[in-house]
Amino acid sequence: MITKSERYREVLAVLARHGIGVVEDQLIKHEAGDRARAEHLRRACEELGAMFIKLGQLLSTRGDLLPEAYRTELAKLQDEVAPLPVKAIAEVIREDLGAPPDQIFAFFDPEPLGSASIGQVHAARLADGREVVLKVRKPGVDDLVHVDLEILAGLVEAWSPRFPILEQYDARGLLREFGDALRAELDYGHEATNGKLFRTVFANERGFTIPEVIEKYSKGRVLTEERVQGRKPSDAAHLPPRQRTVVSRRIARFVLEPAFERGVYYADPHPGNLLIQDDGSLAIVDFGKVGRLTPELRRRVADMFVAIERGDAQRLADRLIEVTAPTHPIDRAVITREIDRMLELYVDVSLEHVRFGDAIGEVLQLVRRHGLRMPGNLVQFFKALAMCEGILQAIDPASSFTDYLRPMIGKLVYQEFSGRQSLARLRDSALDAAELGIELPRRIDRLLGEIESGNLRVWTRVEDIEPIVKRLEHLGQRLNATMLSAAFIVGLAIVMLYYHPQGWQGWIGVVFWIAVAAAGAGVVRALLAIRK
Repeated sequence: MITKSERYREVLAVLARHGIGVVEDQLIKHEAGDRARAEHLRRACEELGAMFIKLGQLLSTRGDLLPEAYRTELAKLQDEVAPLPVKAIAEVIREDLGAPPDQIFAFFDPEPLGSASIGQVHAARLADGREVVLKVRKPGVDDLVHVDLEILAGLVEAWSPRFPILEQYDARGLLREFGDALRAELDYGHEATNGKLFRTVFANERGFTIPEVIEKYSKGRVLTEERVQGRKPSDAAHLPPRQRTVVSRRIARFVLEPAFERGVYYADPHPGNLLIQDDGSLAIVDFGKVGRLTPELRRRVADMFVAIERGDAQRLADRLIEVTAPTHPIDRAVITREIDRMLELYVDVSLEHVRFGDAIGEVLQLVRRHGLRMPGNLVQFFKALAMCEGILQAIDPASSFTDYLRPMIGKLVYQEFSGRQSLARLRDSALDAAELGIELPRRIDRLLGEIESGNLRVWTRVEDIEPIVKRLEHLGQRLNATMLSAAFIVGLAIVMLYYHPQGWQGWIGVVFWIAVAAAGAGVVRALLAIRK
């Protein structure tokens, strides 16, 4: 196992070879421009392995952080790697389940179904005849990811003073979000819990198949699930129109309903994880990526979609500023105008067909241009919706994503003003108001007491004060130099009244006029600085 110091040297060597983090003015610099810089970044991620590949894949979806050239290049990162020998996988199974696979299963296929940077998947058959798949985490991956996260955190700390953009986009917070998501993906127990949650959500719904976790053969680094068969969504394009509509509706429901009704969403709806079975049922596999939305965030997202559908730029700007929580001054009017131009491109006159994927992509780029940052779980949700929209368009090009999204949004908006949720919010607001009414006299009395005793202190923060302070310091230095020059001239004149060294007539005039010129220049510069 590689040590942390060895891995640190390896990471620095790869980054330096690709020109990353070795210059003062920007994070990546290369003479050939953005495309070459982006390519160097992708190649560095590939060389450094699992965690950096995952990081690159995440950044490829962050239109609020990176320009298109970088996102396009990082999207090329593939998590498919050469499989480990079956002997190494069998050893992991033996350590976690207590016996080698040939003693546990009636059949174990030594040829993997797939191999990624973190895990490897094999087919097997239980003694009762059920077909299953085993997802096995590769040995040493969790330790390497842990070390890489520590190294990356150290690099962010070291680079933040040199690269202001890291502070602007809260690189530390981004790294924490990424680390939490990656650790959840490494935890197969967490993935099993996600699968059970979605099985519960759709337990009474026909047309949905979610693999059952075989708990007896799932432990630590091994996850065993029943195997499901089916065709990719692209094959559903050849089905009759009515069946295509049914399949599309099921995919949309699976992605949208849990998100807006329960605040949990399936974050990886790519075609390989969605299978169409022979009876038309939708089978879903791989619950390693599942995100969550708070009730407040759900309401704001629903309001954003309502604004997009209605072409309401002002409303969308307000919600966008709320969810990004700016830490610096912004120009709301400029953001509103840019959103208005964007909506003209992606919302047609009839409001029947809204290209949500393209519109959300433009919103993320607008966020980046204004130095804002959107919460990671929200960006991930938008990405899932865009992927879902793409799949639905491939299955049924005549359909509109709006047709599936509108009922979910309407239901959520309706719930805000009716039913139990509305009563609960009114009750909470009433309790808050009552508490404030009881506490307000005491708080006012405390405040007045502080004012009377002279102990009240008001702390303020003035944005962008640092450049002004530096200019004032520079101005003070100029004034000091000017006064010293004037004092030197006066002192020289006084000395020369009483002291006349030999030959002084030849050079005193030159010295005098040089000093006068220097003092005059200093006065002029000081006056100009004061005026500025």
